[in-house]
Amino acid sequence: MLLALTFFALRHQEPEAPAALSEAPTTTVEAPTIEQAAAVEMYIPAINVRAQFDEGACRTKDNALDPASLDKACTYTAADRPYSLPGTDAPDIVVIAGHTAAGVPAVFNNLYDGTRNEHKVHEGDKLYVRTAASGEKWLMYSATDFHDPVKEGLADDPDVWGTGPMPGRLLTISCIQPANLLEASVKNAVVGWSYEGVIDGADASNGAGPAAPASA
Repeated sequence: MLLALTFFALRHQEPEAPAALSEAPTTTVEAPTIEQAAAVEMYIPAINVRAQFDEGACRTKDNALDPASLDKACTYTAADRPYSLPGTDAPDIVVIAGHTAAGVPAVFNNLYDGTRNEHKVHEGDKLYVRTAASGEKWLMYSATDFHDPVKEGLADDPDVWGTGPMPGRLLTISCIQPANLLEASVKNAVVGWSYEGVIDGADASNGAGPAAPASA
């Protein structure tokens, strides 16, 4: 069953996935500047999560994030929100959302184990994002913090959102599907990630994956 993600309140007023991605970087590149742009691909090698992205910002419905596709992720931005598109100098949090579903495939099903009630990502695991502006380069993030709030409490959680702008922070947000498939999803799975640098995919196998990290 497709479940929407709880929408979160503004907390301050300041303004097919790639077939193969190398997990063994070989070549360092100078750190470039990658302008903010829409995400087009995401990869978390530790848990083999690969995602392409819906065009445009995440859809919302009845005050909930509701990605348009079950099999694609989306980035959330809005004119009255401070959240950023991904880039090397993103001034605030990048928000990436994706559906989970009970009993059927969904893009973020592998982020959280509802049977064990635990995140499948671990501290230090890497997330790679390629954008419309990055070409063959990928923005690299490292997992830093993990949350499983009740949906109604997510909007007011300073451990997730901070209390002001948070440059370099990225969030992945999905629903937690309970072990009992007949129960409703009442919690979100949230992982915080920290920007670390840029990966060059030009030298990887088949020219498709990240090479070595540049200095952040």
